[in-house]
Amino acid sequence: MGRQRARPGFTLIELLVVIAIIAVLISILMPAASRARASSKGVVCLSRLRNLGQGLLLYSNNNHDALPPARLPKLDDDRWRSRILGGIKYRPTFLAMMGNEVGLKPFEDPRPSANEVDRFGQPGDRQNYSNEQYVCPETPEWVDERNGSYGYNYQFLGNARLLKENLLTSYKNWPVTVSSVKAAAECVAVGDSMGTAATFASRDRAPYEDNAFGDGRSARHKNAYGNEGFNLDPPRVDPEHGEMAGLDDSPPLRTAVHPRHVGRGNVLWLDGHASPESLTELGYRVSTDGSITSDGDNRYFSANNRDSAWQMPGSGSRAGR
Repeated sequence: MGRQRARPGFTLIELLVVIAIIAVLISILMPAASRARASSKGVVCLSRLRNLGQGLLLYSNNNHDALPPARLPKLDDDRWRSRILGGIKYRPTFLAMMGNEVGLKPFEDPRPSANEVDRFGQPGDRQNYSNEQYVCPETPEWVDERNGSYGYNYQFLGNARLLKENLLTSYKNWPVTVSSVKAAAECVAVGDSMGTAATFASRDRAPYEDNAFGDGRSARHKNAYGNEGFNLDPPRVDPEHGEMAGLDDSPPLRTAVHPRHVGRGNVLWLDGHASPESLTELGYRVSTDGSITSDGDNRYFSANNRDSAWQMPGSGSRAGR
């Protein structure tokens, strides 16, 4: 029998070339796949905001045109309470009140007092949302009702903090009616919130924290993402006569929209539509270090559709009311 000719194999150089080509293809495809995943999460977030937006409009229809407050005021550890889906809840936020109207149960075990603990070990004033519809899919761990994914344009649409503790109806700016807003389609109602981390340079921001440490302390680190995220401050804030999420802190702490969806933040407008917007498109001004300033443009937040900062009652004109 004749000698069988050996088949030629790949040389080392050819193998290295193939490996290099595969590495280049992976480097090209991975960012595209990552952007696709991020984009899909942004779409889901928009859908959730639209669902909540239906609840916002239904709430106003059922409450004489009034919008919900960001959160009912705190008088003590038992007041204020409100009935939501699932039971009586201590100081529910705007999200829970909106979700009532569209059948989205926010908590498995709502508690009527700050001192009570639910079956998951969460205190009554800092419970975790058990329904994913209340949480942005880009930040699925941001479930604390105080340190949440979504913030409310409370300064202009529902600031129920009290001016005088002994006067139970001295709300700073509530109730606010839908009909009092000049352009509902151009007024932000709810948006992705980064919490008071917005006050700090990007390099100084800390990771998100839930409320429970196990030793009784609450997560209130000022520079942490999501801290007091349920309050969404507008681009322009009056530092002397206005309001911020952390106005009493030194320096004052502000929140802002979080551009977590490929450089944009999703917002729900008062007429019910939702869209991704950049910080500059919404009127925010960003310093070179990434911190959000307080001298932006409030056109898309104020009730009068003008660049005006909200002011405390009695401090001059109540701009935007």
